[in-house]
Amino acid sequence: MKILFVYSTQKTIVPEKPLLGQEAIYHGLSSVAGMLYSRGHACELVVLDRANGKTNFRLLMDKIQTFDPAIVAFTSVFSEFDFIRQIAEWVKTAVPHLFLIAGGVHITLNPDEDYLKLFDAICIGEGELPMQELVENLERRQSIDSIQNLWVKTPSGIKKNPPRAFIPNLDDLSFSYRAMWQEWILNPVTKPTVLLGRGCPYSCTYCSNHSLRNVSAGRYVRMRSPESIVGEISELYRNLPGITEIYLEVETIAVDKKQLEKLCSSLETFGKETGFKIKFGTNLRIFPNIDLEFTFDQFKKAGITSVTIGLESGSYRIRKEILHREYTNDLLLKTASTAKARAIEIALFNMVGLPTETPAEFAETVLMNRLIQPSFHATSIFFPYPGTPLADLCKQMNLMPKNINTNDERQLAVLDLPGFSKKQIQRSFDSFHYQVYKKRKNKSILRLLIYFSMCFLGHNFYANLKIKLIRIMYKTKNIKFLSPQWFTIFQKSG
Repeated sequence: MKILFVYSTQKTIVPEKPLLGQEAIYHGLSSVAGMLYSRGHACELVVLDRANGKTNFRLLMDKIQTFDPAIVAFTSVFSEFDFIRQIAEWVKTAVPHLFLIAGGVHITLNPDEDYLKLFDAICIGEGELPMQELVENLERRQSIDSIQNLWVKTPSGIKKNPPRAFIPNLDDLSFSYRAMWQEWILNPVTKPTVLLGRGCPYSCTYCSNHSLRNVSAGRYVRMRSPESIVGEISELYRNLPGITEIYLEVETIAVDKKQLEKLCSSLETFGKETGFKIKFGTNLRIFPNIDLEFTFDQFKKAGITSVTIGLESGSYRIRKEILHREYTNDLLLKTASTAKARAIEIALFNMVGLPTETPAEFAETVLMNRLIQPSFHATSIFFPYPGTPLADLCKQMNLMPKNINTNDERQLAVLDLPGFSKKQIQRSFDSFHYQVYKKRKNKSILRLLIYFSMCFLGHNFYANLKIKLIRIMYKTKNIKFLSPQWFTIFQKSG
């Protein structure tokens, strides 16, 4: 059977190549497609951006006509759902015989019978097994009314089937199916991501993990075996021979020391046996009593050369009381120095405009970044996603606007805080990079000003000049002029 997946994103540059690099691949869809592809089903993808207007319909219709799918599968987060619904309505009108199904985080956390007025089914929770069962039942012309995890339209009404338990052994899943993404990627020689596990034991208030872990029974936090991880890395290297870096994504890499040691030993052995010259990056959750010396010694052994840490806020009060992330600034500074002593680069995640935050507290975030001097930072404006405790807090504090703007989410301020206005939050975000690095000796003022200008231009109509420039370069085959570092700047600067 043929299944067409539909994914939407924002701030794309070239409609026909909307994803800048391998890091933009969405692994929820990829994992579902991997399971179906491994069982002989054909899977293809279309990537859309609401800013591209009617081009979306042309791209989608071209794919439907050439691929001729039986099923169109949509995924969505909150900020993309209205757009995805519009696309699905268009498909239902233009090609009414197609079976439409939708899933993803938004539908999982906010299931609604009204969605079944448009979609033939919606998926709640992990999608690999219910999608496999759905496709095979449709192919055999068998009933789909009792498939766990699915809400389905039936002649007698809507059937809400209970979710099955979380998949206990992630090694039973197929590798992510990345082939369907390649035609949509502008710069294919960038850092792909390999997921090491699923689930998170923490309860950060800006995240939906606390809700997702209650969707199904069974163990929510699960890790893949080193053998499975190394197998996927080997496949990646064969299929994308130009890559030099791979990002290892997981929330809990340092929690279990024995597990960490086994993984890093496997990566070390893999590198020695194959001779593959790949650098690894990973993310690290800081927690009290973390064994930093052991952790970074293991990273060094495995060839992990960069680590991303969620600082989020430099204010201990904000982290503890608002975000539920309890670790001191001293521990963060010690983490950074431990990494740098082993020549491991540090990157930081930061947020601005968190509920109850003051300008003085955000200044602590700037200060922590100045002290650590990260090699890279991913800084965003807080966005209150439904289903998270912080969104509930915003409602309690009457901070939520009547109509929340989902365009340029996390790049445009949406909240007015007492003592920290929307305009101040936006200004703090736009100037953050300059404020952090302006005194760094090896950072030229010109480059900092260019970066600051790009951030500013990302939030007004002059940003179209940037987009048009890259589109012209792409059409004239001069896009190779841009290095991967420039792609990162364009992507992160809005």
